[in-house]
Amino acid sequence: MIEDLVVIPAFLIFWGFVVWVIFTTVRRYKTTKLQADIQNKLLDKFGSSEDLLSYVQSEAGKQLVNSLLVEQRTPYARILWAVQASVLLSFFGGALLFLRSRVSGAEEGFLVFGTLFVTLGISFLCSAAVSYFLSKSFGLLKESNAHQ
Repeated sequence: MIEDLVVIPAFLIFWGFVVWVIFTTVRRYKTTKLQADIQNKLLDKFGSSEDLLSYVQSEAGKQLVNSLLVEQRTPYARILWAVQASVLLSFFGGALLFLRSRVSGAEEGFLVFGTLFVTLGISFLCSAAVSYFLSKSFGLLKESNAHQ
């Protein structure tokens, strides 16, 4: 019965993650497809590249281009998401490790899942650090004027 305290939430978290990944992928696919359709229709509407360029430079054209970039996330958002996931998973794993000594009969389950979650948290933190340094080396992160 005590093992159910660990197995059931882990099972629910796993399937929740699977559903989230599926819906996120479908949403991104539909958004990308819609953007491609709009861009193709827009290109078909203009007779020459000069016409398209003058439209894109107008205020309405700038608004349209900005609206097409809604789904794109900055490197900052991706790095911040990884840090947030790291903190959340590490604290959850730490709580499981704390509960290991508090709940009799389930020490091994709490130890295994606590260690897994702490390891995932540390992995996300490492991922955020690598993303930061790679984004910086690729020039994707804008330097502040205060540093110059």
